[in-house]
Parts: sequence; structure tokens; C-alpha cells
Amino acid sequence: MTSAPGGWDDAAVRSAGGHVLQSSAWAQIREAQGWRAEFHRIGEPLPVALVLWRALPGGLSIGYVPRGPIVRDESQLPEALDAIARLARERRAIFVKIDPELDPRVAEEPLRQAGLRRAADIQPVLATLELDLAPEEDILMAALEKDTRWSIRQAEKRGVTVRETSSDADLRSLYDLYAETGRRASFITRTWDYYRRMWGTLTAAGYARVRLAERDGNAVAGALVWRCGEREVYQSAATNEAGRSAYAAYALLWRCIIEARRSGARRFDFGGVPVDATRKDDPMYGPYLFKKGFGGTPRRFVGAHDAVPRELVYRAYAIAEPFYTSALRLAGRIRS
Repeated sequence: MTSAPGGWDDAAVRSAGGHVLQSSAWAQIREAQGWRAEFHRIGEPLPVALVLWRALPGGLSIGYVPRGPIVRDESQLPEALDAIARLARERRAIFVKIDPELDPRVAEEPLRQAGLRRAADIQPVLATLELDLAPEEDILMAALEKDTRWSIRQAEKRGVTVRETSSDADLRSLYDLYAETGRRASFITRTWDYYRRMWGTLTAAGYARVRLAERDGNAVAGALVWRCGEREVYQSAATNEAGRSAYAAYALLWRCIIEARRSGARRFDFGGVPVDATRKDDPMYGPYLFKKGFGGTPRRFVGAHDAVPRELVYRAYAIAEPFYTSALRLAGRIRS
């Protein structure tokens, strides 16, 4: 495994704009899945960029900077983008993809000037709600929508309790809830082993917390939160039918918000919401209605962009990639 430089996580994760997907723990997770990690210090202590490399047939490669580069502020963005574009040329990569959590109004012009182009997204979240955690807890409670306050109180009346967890058994409870939610909501979930390794590595590193809502001794809802710089991010959540009838998700999310505030987070990020909140056909519309009851200000991200040093190879890859991916999936099914 590739070792991170000293102080890497202080800059890449714990700085104000940091992100878990730029951490040494995330590099460890992805290297175990076949990627090669490189840690690039563009400035001191910022900007930085964790680049994940994937080797392809014919000596080719692609690079990905998940939720990076990390910059102190918008003034550092041109320097960071120029460094990534230069890296793509030096490595003769097909492309290096970035998807920083930056506002389009800040990032679009520097991206254009650096020669990066809008590209296919890897991360599904392009918009979120962020709640300012400066107010006192009673003020935050009073600002909730009336139905949300009622639901939180109903959960308590119906015997729902929330606790922080870390054991493999508790992680498995979260996974079982997540898999059930995936079947109900028709989204794809991976294997237990995948989530056990990912969640376990991030919680052990101190970048993630898992909480379970329980009723009558049984887990009925669960949530995973990430600490990204000044934000606590509501990353994954799930509930079963017993949890839904007991309003457990409301009590759980409220607990996540309050614990984030108590631990020093300045903002709470509710995770994915529709880019267009009027689109009722958006798969994220239902979760959005739930989340907006807790407050928060809409925030947009600029989306994925590629640094492309070789145009013809890039176009050929765009044509061949779906067939290559399908072949890998078929080979995986045959081996299993």
C-alpha cells in the first residue's frame, strides 16, 4: 500500500474544505480494489490532490481525483487545475477526472481556462442542503418544519432510541437495513464484504460514524455520517418498515445533526437532493422532502470535469469503454 506524506490528512480531510474521499484511509480502500494511489502536494499545506490511477490494456491509464482537489479558497483553484492538467500530460493518461465540491459560480471559469471539460459524473450528488449549526439546539429545533418536529417526538413516544456503534455486528445491522432499503427503492447495493471493509476502515480512521435507531431491541434505521472538514455529511441512511411506522429516521437524523454540532462541526450536509427541486420524477425527490423538513440552504456542485491530454485517444475510449466494462462484468460472473 502507498503511504501518505506526513500531515496529509490534516490538509486533505481536516482543513475547512477537506473531504473523506481525499484521505489516506480512502486511498487504502481503493488500492485494495485495484487502484493505485498517488498523493500530490501542489502547495503547502494546500492545494492537495489524491489521484487514483487505473491501468488499462495497451499501457494506458485513467486518473481520478475524488472530490478534489482540495483548496484553501477559490484563489488557489487555477494553480491546482494547472497542476492536474500538467500531470495528465506528463503521464500520457487518457484523462484525469476531478469532481470538487465547489460552486459552479466559483469553479466554472477556472475549469474552462485550465482546459478541463464537463464529463460523465462518478459521484451521484450534484446538489445538497447545508444547515448552519451555529444556533443553539432549541433554536434549531424551533426552525424545523412542524411535521418534522412532530415526527421526532412521535419516534420517542414509540420507544425509538438512538446509539452510536462501531462493532462488526452493528455494521452488519446497518448493511441489512441498507440492502432492504435498496430493494424497496430500487437502487443498487454492493456486497456485505465491500461495505464492511469501507465502513470499517473509515470509522477506524475517525472519519465516519455509524448510528442505529432501535425499537424493542431491534435495529429499525441506520445512518453513516462523514466528517469532511467543517462539515458533517449525512452519507448513507436506511430504514425498514418497522422503522418507518415508528418515525425512526426522523429521530436518527435529528440525533446526527445535534451530535455534529456538539463535536464542533460548523455545518451539516444532508447529502444528495435533486438539482431541480421541482422535479417530482427525480429519484432523490422523496428523500429531499424528508430532508428539507430539517432546514438547510441549497448548495450546488460544479460536477465532474476531465483533463484530456490526447483528444483522439479520449474519443476512442469513450466509444470502447462500455464494451470493456461489460466484458469485465461478464468475466466476473463466469468466475463466480
